[in-house]
Amino acid sequence: MLITQLPEAPDPSLFAIPVELDRHTLQKRRWRATAADGRELAIDLTDPVSHGTTLAVTETSRYEVRQSPEAVLILPLPQDPAEAARLGWFLGNQHLPVEVRSDAIWVEDAPTLADALHRHHIHHHHGTGVFLADPHSRAAGHHHHH
Repeated sequence: MLITQLPEAPDPSLFAIPVELDRHTLQKRRWRATAADGRELAIDLTDPVSHGTTLAVTETSRYEVRQSPEAVLILPLPQDPAEAARLGWFLGNQHLPVEVRSDAIWVEDAPTLADALHRHHIHHHHGTGVFLADPHSRAAGHHHHH
């Protein structure tokens, strides 16, 4: 099934068939995947899709993007403004995609990053989750187009 445009207003009550993909695939506009029911999907869209997007609808079901969980570093947001500013400065210099949540910042679990966080005495812990980094919100405005 070739998908060149997304359904307008998919019915959320339709049975969702997951199409699991990793974050790096989701940053592309063209990719192929096999849905949980075995159907082959070929995606060729103008914009990348994200976790939870309905790709296509049949009479009884819809194909929904599920981003696969990955290893992340979770950095609790400091209450102290100076600490928070230092954290922002530090992350800006790493040029990594981040996901800002209400209580923490999530970053990709890059091997060198944990070491740097230790050196800078920045509190963090390891986790696993669906990392919804906005590829357009990279620190310092670097745009990577692949």
